[in-house]
Amino acid sequence: MKKNILSVEGIRYSHKNASGVQNVLKGIDAEFESGKIYAIVGESGSGKTTFLSLLSALDKIQEGDIAYNNKSLKKIGSSEFRLKYVNIVFQSYNLIKYMTARENVQVAIDFDKRKVNPDKYLAQVGLTEEEGGRLVNKLSGGQQQRVAIARAIASNSPIIVADEPTGNLDEDTEEKIIEIFKELAHEQNKIVIIVTHSRRVAAHADEVLHLRRGTISR
Repeated sequence: MKKNILSVEGIRYSHKNASGVQNVLKGIDAEFESGKIYAIVGESGSGKTTFLSLLSALDKIQEGDIAYNNKSLKKIGSSEFRLKYVNIVFQSYNLIKYMTARENVQVAIDFDKRKVNPDKYLAQVGLTEEEGGRLVNKLSGGQQQRVAIARAIASNSPIIVADEPTGNLDEDTEEKIIEIFKELAHEQNKIVIIVTHSRRVAAHADEVLHLRRGTISR
């Protein structure tokens, strides 16, 4: 099976605050290949959120480069990359509040012009047909997180990036979600990158990357 590669070379990122210039990322080099789950761990302020934003093309690269199969993200373009290559599971869900859970998942399916029942993906994350018909703002935080994960699963994007995807879930549901991410990587050959504080999630990753003070290590 062909290996797709997301590569990061010499990424540096800084911003100004009241104290002056803060160097958030200090020359990050990393490589992520399809068929694997990667966990990115680190303390608050270590640069995890910034790194995630860059991997997802939500923030602009200041120095260095990110490439997918040797094609620079700068050439692909941020909007194109987010549309065709990466799907993001946000910690804050980022669901469309006036839509039902089912309709939120259907949006991802429609982007790929496929005919698939969204309930299939909602069932995978433990939501019933009745819950799928509710407006997402009528669901609990944990249920909304499951909808966000179902939406990511429903996409055909080769890269899944998740920010604390199990933070609002109980242990049993967390285990179920981990198994889904494993299937996405190991059976569907996707690149799965998870930023997490959960030791249980990290323990299931194929590789764990540690971010400390803007540098990365295995």
